[in-house]
Amino acid sequence: MVREAVVGFVNDNALSHGAAIAFYATTSLAPILLIVIAIAGLAFCHEAAQAALSAQITGMMGTESANILQTALKSASEKPSRGTWAAVIGIITLLVSASGVFGEIQQSLNMIWKVEAQGSSLSRLVRARAVSLGLVTALGFMLLVSLVASAAISALGNLINAQLPFGTLVLAVINAVVSFVLLAAILAAIFKVLPDRTLEWRDVWIGAVVTAALFTLGKSLIGWYIGSSAVAASYGAAGGLLVILLWAYYSAEIFLFGAEITRAYSIRHGSRSDLDAVLHSA
Repeated sequence: MVREAVVGFVNDNALSHGAAIAFYATTSLAPILLIVIAIAGLAFCHEAAQAALSAQITGMMGTESANILQTALKSASEKPSRGTWAAVIGIITLLVSASGVFGEIQQSLNMIWKVEAQGSSLSRLVRARAVSLGLVTALGFMLLVSLVASAAISALGNLINAQLPFGTLVLAVINAVVSFVLLAAILAAIFKVLPDRTLEWRDVWIGAVVTAALFTLGKSLIGWYIGSSAVAASYGAAGGLLVILLWAYYSAEIFLFGAEITRAYSIRHGSRSDLDAVLHSA
């Protein structure tokens, strides 16, 4: 199954498609985060949601990249038309910009599954924007769940530390498991919803779990590389933006490889017929 995924990854020109996804993702990241924070802020305060995202971004990309995104978010949220109008403008901006990245992801997934886009150009555009809003709403919900889980873990922290000799380690493991499950869930939703091919949930979970595992394991390596190679310092003021682009490219390639794993698993063990294997090798 892994061999089939690697062959498909090469034959489907995933490196070029990953570069396109990374570009669209970088340009649409700020408006997406703005809406995610707004959704999570419905239950938690806006500052808490933004601080949680900032901590995650700093841990993955470094301080310079986090500062760039924080500046963009602060600029968007402090416009004179803040409030309802800011939310409307943010949603419109999101629909325009995020449709690019999700449209490119959908095109890449269709290429992997060997299917053509369905419907007219206008209907595909409307569907892409609707799916974009739905997925970003799901991201906001995931952040909300993560904040609730973190708050619950923190509340139980003293009790666990008092009862268990390795309480701190247990808390860290629980937090890591929650983050992993949330990441796998959103990946499974993308794998199932975006392609123009009807898939079962049992087809996408394996690929989603593998993708989440590769991303979790690889983020420390890419963070070490970015820090040790001083790539951000080499490009001066543009270094932080370059780090964001590198992270987006790495994530896109892992995502596409996970999609190849999903297809290989679906053909071999899932709901797809043997005809898919014949078409893929043709």
